[in-house]
Amino acid sequence: MTDQPSRHGRRRPRMLRQRDRVLELVREYQSPVDAVELASRLGLHVTTVRFHLDALCKEGIVTRTRITRAGVGRPRTGYAAVRGRLDYQSFAEILALGLGSNVETRRRRAERAGRRLADQIVANPPWEDPATPRISDSGSAIVDRQAAMTVEIFERMGFCPELVQAAKPSGGKGQRVIRLHACPVREVARTHPEVGCALHLGLLQGLLANSTVAEGKLKTTPTPALKAELEPFVEPELCVARVIADD
Repeated sequence: MTDQPSRHGRRRPRMLRQRDRVLELVREYQSPVDAVELASRLGLHVTTVRFHLDALCKEGIVTRTRITRAGVGRPRTGYAAVRGRLDYQSFAEILALGLGSNVETRRRRAERAGRRLADQIVANPPWEDPATPRISDSGSAIVDRQAAMTVEIFERMGFCPELVQAAKPSGGKGQRVIRLHACPVREVARTHPEVGCALHLGLLQGLLANSTVAEGKLKTTPTPALKAELEPFVEPELCVARVIADD
């Protein structure tokens, strides 16, 4: 079998054509799919499919997640296409180099940059139905709405977020927990956590602070007030974000 010519007359390497097929198939799924199923449908060896999936993940086109099965057994690794990705890898790298000469200065400036990024996202929302709190919403509904909005934005950024059930909080506070299985700026976060992690915390804070704004109209500030928390690298490839309501 020979390589097929591209529209410019050049032959596209077989490996890249295989990768295109893998990506096209992943995009057909509305929920994460594992490498075994993809290999079966494509007629390729599962090792070959995983090789292409790894490359697509590095490019930020596909993200990894966990597929939990009913009953016992370890969760499988699933793959999902990143739709409408908000890419800011270069933005974070530039920040890490130019935010100041000491850790605390870089942390403060990175948080401010994250909040400004949130302002831009909310001004041009990537979702079709902005998650705008209404004055009639209950506290629980507000937290649910904002957590869902955060998950959607972080999915588009390549964080591979997972909204999970939180343990019952104390002190009259409601919270939603978002597990972040990937990081689009992982290397920056590891080498300069005061920039990468502070940027993400500022982004979370900014999204919640902007939760009263939609379509250019200022809404009445909802009750309860919302705040964000971020625990970086609770596991080697996992961070945890929290949306918290003070009743």
